[in-house]
Amino acid sequence: MPSVPFRTIVLITLDCVRPDFLGCYGCQDVRTPTLDRLAAGGVVFEQAVTQAPNTWVSHAGLLTGLYPSLHGVRSPYDRIDPAVLTLASLLAEQGYRCAGFPGNDLVGSRMGLGKGFDLYFEEYILGNAGGGENGGTSANNRNRWEDVLDQAKGWLHRQKAPVFLWFHYLDTHHLPECDLPEYFRYSRDPLWQFYEGKISYADQCCIGSVLDLLLKNGRYEDTLLIVLADHGEDLIRGMPPAHNGLLSEGVLRVPLILSGEHIPWKGLRVPNLVRTADIVPTVVAGLLGLPKASPESMGDVFSGVPLPLPGLDGRCLHDDGKEIAYAENEPLGLSCVRSEQWKYVAGPEEDLLFHISSDPQEERNVIDRHPRTLEYLRESLAKIRSSRRQGEGVRAEREEEETRRLLRAFGYLE
Repeated sequence: MPSVPFRTIVLITLDCVRPDFLGCYGCQDVRTPTLDRLAAGGVVFEQAVTQAPNTWVSHAGLLTGLYPSLHGVRSPYDRIDPAVLTLASLLAEQGYRCAGFPGNDLVGSRMGLGKGFDLYFEEYILGNAGGGENGGTSANNRNRWEDVLDQAKGWLHRQKAPVFLWFHYLDTHHLPECDLPEYFRYSRDPLWQFYEGKISYADQCCIGSVLDLLLKNGRYEDTLLIVLADHGEDLIRGMPPAHNGLLSEGVLRVPLILSGEHIPWKGLRVPNLVRTADIVPTVVAGLLGLPKASPESMGDVFSGVPLPLPGLDGRCLHDDGKEIAYAENEPLGLSCVRSEQWKYVAGPEEDLLFHISSDPQEERNVIDRHPRTLEYLRESLAKIRSSRRQGEGVRAEREEEETRRLLRAFGYLE
């Protein structure tokens, strides 16, 4: 445990990045030297699970430490419940200055995710699919990474107090719109839109640039760096990348790395199942030793728990001590719970049970063979889904059509 709180906390979310495409997770043919170096000197979580196969719900849970039924975002048209605190608002109460750099408007301030940030940079530009001045066929609004770095540099240079920065790097998304240098235009499948090359470029352009920013501002030594993906990607040879559909392992499993010069867990690899909802309680109640938010403001407790690290006293979500992760795609009527060995998916047409340990590709539905496991997981799912706040989230008035336009631009809607 650190003797004093980290004066600099940096959260980086990489869009659509799967752990099995990073060197530190065993991948041999995707170049990620910066992340690999951070992982070697930090903590790698081998079974991290996100809450949703899309950016808006996953980020809402990540930034609040709550499951969707508690933070209120179930669709891209919702806002987080106004009573819910974010990591930024919790840190701001402790004297941190906070700056957020969302990748695009689907995690913009109109969804309530800017709460607690002193700077929430949203100078969006139109996407450019063709590479030419007027060649873009997409209408999505996004922050250019060059502009993000410029804003972050100026803002960080002016700060004397402890700071929290969140960077959402979007150019790893499954659209061929980013200005990817020719050297990084490679992939195992031509339909995957240079997926591997985008990850390598993110390692250099995003992670490397943020580290350089911290070094130049004298912040690197006292930084806690948290790097993860909002969700993964379904990748099938001969088909384009996809997510925001089924709750597959390819989409729900994400990389999660903690790093910093003064963290006490150098080179640790954690095999336990963890949740992206665990990050807020880890930072607030664990690493910084700050009191948890009141029951009135956080619905009694976080949905997550402090990550299973030596010296952190985490609590279990369930009385029997079983660790369960939850995920959903509410518009499609899909929800699931996952333990370290099992995964139960409830859907509108059929329910599925997979023994993930022996069937990581989810090819065999064994729902008829394990009635006790099925009963336990069904009860766990019902318990999580029955948790409610007053108000299920506030639909963003007059912005639904704009959201639909953004979703169409990102391939989520026809």
